[in-house]
Amino acid sequence: MRTLFSVHAVLRSAGRYLSASILASVVGLTATTVHAQWQDPLDTPAMSTLKAHKSLLLDVTSAGERLVAVGERGHIIFSNDEGRTWRQAKTPVITTLTAVYFVNENTGWAVGHDAVVLNTQDGGLTWVKQFDGFKANEMVLNSAKQTKELYESELSKAMVLGSDARISLAEENLENATYALEDAQIDFEEKSTKPLLDLWFKNVKEGFVIGAYGMMFKTIDGGNSWLAWATRVENPDRFHLNSITKIDDQRLMMVGEAGLMLRTQDGGETWNQMLSPYDGSFFGVMNLSNNVQLAFGLRGNLARSDNFGLSWRLEDTNTQQTLMGATDHLGRIAYIVGNGGVFLKGIDSGRKWESQTRTGRSSASSIIETSSGDFVMVGENGVEILDKTGERLSVEIKSIEG
Repeated sequence: MRTLFSVHAVLRSAGRYLSASILASVVGLTATTVHAQWQDPLDTPAMSTLKAHKSLLLDVTSAGERLVAVGERGHIIFSNDEGRTWRQAKTPVITTLTAVYFVNENTGWAVGHDAVVLNTQDGGLTWVKQFDGFKANEMVLNSAKQTKELYESELSKAMVLGSDARISLAEENLENATYALEDAQIDFEEKSTKPLLDLWFKNVKEGFVIGAYGMMFKTIDGGNSWLAWATRVENPDRFHLNSITKIDDQRLMMVGEAGLMLRTQDGGETWNQMLSPYDGSFFGVMNLSNNVQLAFGLRGNLARSDNFGLSWRLEDTNTQQTLMGATDHLGRIAYIVGNGGVFLKGIDSGRKWESQTRTGRSSASSIIETSSGDFVMVGENGVEILDKTGERLSVEIKSIEG
């Protein structure tokens, strides 16, 4: 039986072992008592509540003119009036949801703990489960077995024909593959599941989901089936993959734990590491116009590149607060939010930063600009609406039935 976790945590990331200092620095991690009448969160629909807009929410995005937000207890809520009123969607799970993405006004996906993937075809009103941690464990185990066999064969060839350098590399690869297989076997046998943390879809058929301990899966049929993809990623230590973003249809970036920065130039077929300017975790990566990318994370660290990651430079953000979520205005101005009510505005394509922290503004995990120019921000206290300066608007935010 899996232990249930109520994660007032991560704000879009799970710390190593699901309880590292990242978690404590935001809102904390609390274990929930396992009752005699235990119900699997993957088989238990989310409960209806008019307080979902005040609970922990981890991501917000747009589906056409509609806003959709996801968070703890399987909550998915949507708004048709720029965040003033919210309705709760019907979801088949009560596990924490960490990220949501739409390719058009109707079709979207949400991911979360227990490696769950949900899909909607009606703009976020109703959702169905497509994937979960049990399927993930089986796929990871099979992939780990194949990888270990591959490196065993490579080592055998290297011992006969290779140089000392080739033998050493083959031995290192085999050692990493052996550890990965052992971990995969334990997860499969103990039914231990891990969280997915972000996703990106190219269209209604093709997309990626990523998560803790280097998990990555790809679909080419809209989520009806999935392929294990982690072996195509240069991440031998299986660091968490926290965020993925599109540069164009062939170029993408991912960032994660311990300064991990990755890029692909072939539509996600293969992923290679970039030289990182920081060895702490990055929780988000975004693309601006003029081929500018920004990666942000722990302790206010923000890196900027204007050459698709060939080089990165740390920028002064004037804050030590952890940065979690971002949006942009016309691809030129970046807005970033995070722990402690921090609100950053990046001008000149992210070369200059204005930092504001407002008393009473809660820690945030995600932000989006509305058509009116205000911002809808979500985090530990649910939904907040900010003006262009980051000040909280004194408007009533409520949930309604139906």
